[in-house]
Amino acid sequence: MPYLSILHFKLPGLIMTILAGAVLLMFGCSENSSGPENSPPLIDSIITNPASVHPGSDVVLAAYVTDPDGDSISLKWSTYPKAGRFSDTLAALCTLTVTPVLTGGMQLQVMLEVSDGLAGNDTGIWIPLIEGETVSGHIYYQDTYIPIPSAIVSVGKLVDTSSFSGAYEIKHLSPGPFTLEVSREGCAYQSEQLTIDTGLTHDVFIECADLTSTVDGVLLAYNEVGLENVKVTILNDDGTPTLLNNTTDQSGHFEIQNVPPGSRFFAVEDMGNPNYTVLSDTFAVKIVTDTTIELHGHVKNALFLSVGITKPEEWIFGDLVFWKGWLINSDDQCYYYNSCEIDGFGLMTMANPVSIPADADNVAWSLEATLFDATLVIGYVVDGESIYTENAAVQTGNFSVTRTINIPNIDIAGHQLAIELYAWGNQNEDCASVCLTRFELSYSK
Repeated sequence: MPYLSILHFKLPGLIMTILAGAVLLMFGCSENSSGPENSPPLIDSIITNPASVHPGSDVVLAAYVTDPDGDSISLKWSTYPKAGRFSDTLAALCTLTVTPVLTGGMQLQVMLEVSDGLAGNDTGIWIPLIEGETVSGHIYYQDTYIPIPSAIVSVGKLVDTSSFSGAYEIKHLSPGPFTLEVSREGCAYQSEQLTIDTGLTHDVFIECADLTSTVDGVLLAYNEVGLENVKVTILNDDGTPTLLNNTTDQSGHFEIQNVPPGSRFFAVEDMGNPNYTVLSDTFAVKIVTDTTIELHGHVKNALFLSVGITKPEEWIFGDLVFWKGWLINSDDQCYYYNSCEIDGFGLMTMANPVSIPADADNVAWSLEATLFDATLVIGYVVDGESIYTENAAVQTGNFSVTRTINIPNIDIAGHQLAIELYAWGNQNEDCASVCLTRFELSYSK
């Protein structure tokens, strides 16, 4: 009985072993057998829109892929490092932003890899890059040509941060209308609608209330008296005037708003005053925040003034050896030398010397005259002695000349001074002439 029991329990296992062997034989399972073959996914096409693109612009990529087995497909876009940025590297439809540092004429390769998990495929396409047009210029403070550093200038995704010079340049634009945007912390946002054809230069002027300062100033004479009706103007970096200016009141006070920070030049210009004349001058002032400044102007003081022929007694017209006295021309209201009417060279001298104050600065003469083939020379008589001459005007034309008196090794301040006017023909024409309409001798303090 126990033996039967053993047989009874082992028989089912034996039957299952035999059945399993039969199944293996039926399906041919062996070391060389396999299941159905897997086919890799196919890349049917890649569409780019647009077909060519400017550096810094977007191109839409659309991948059309299929799998013969109906398997799910994964994909991945790639390109050269730092050549562009994908909106989604794993999406069949994505946007590639091409870096603006590339240049037109190049081609950018884009790779696409696809996989069903068991097998894969890949391909590449080339996208032509076109250069496009360029807009450039400067960003300036309002009413000036003083550049604003570190402004951000953009056209769509194309961005340029202006340098210390305030210059900007944006490349790779398509011809036609576009929007130029400028922003800078502390300044008003600026947006301008422009149109580009074959390149464009465009300067932008923006208000910067948070960056600029108000200058509260006063213009004084050497004796601390305020100078009235004098125009004070901020200059651009190239020395030209800005629109930032103000005119002094009776006390010499002025105020100028929206002055850019930094070292600025202030120019002064006399606008007319019956009591004195303020000489044009420039002053360097450091502007940081709202600033109070004090400028000291130079006031011109007339020592001698001859206009027209109103005071002939102020001149000596007598002959001196071969130097002959000038004539008086009432028609042209001038003192006159003509080589055909005067037998020799011409000489006219101030009748009375003037005293130069010991503290005088910038002693100068100015004249207005018309010459025809002639030479006009200024002579200096210091304390009764003729010591120096220099050319004032030569040849033919209308002359307006101002010159500071600079006699070598002599400081004429504190001395007596008279002026001599010499004239002669250059002998290129039959007759030479000089017609002097105005002469002034002055100093400033």
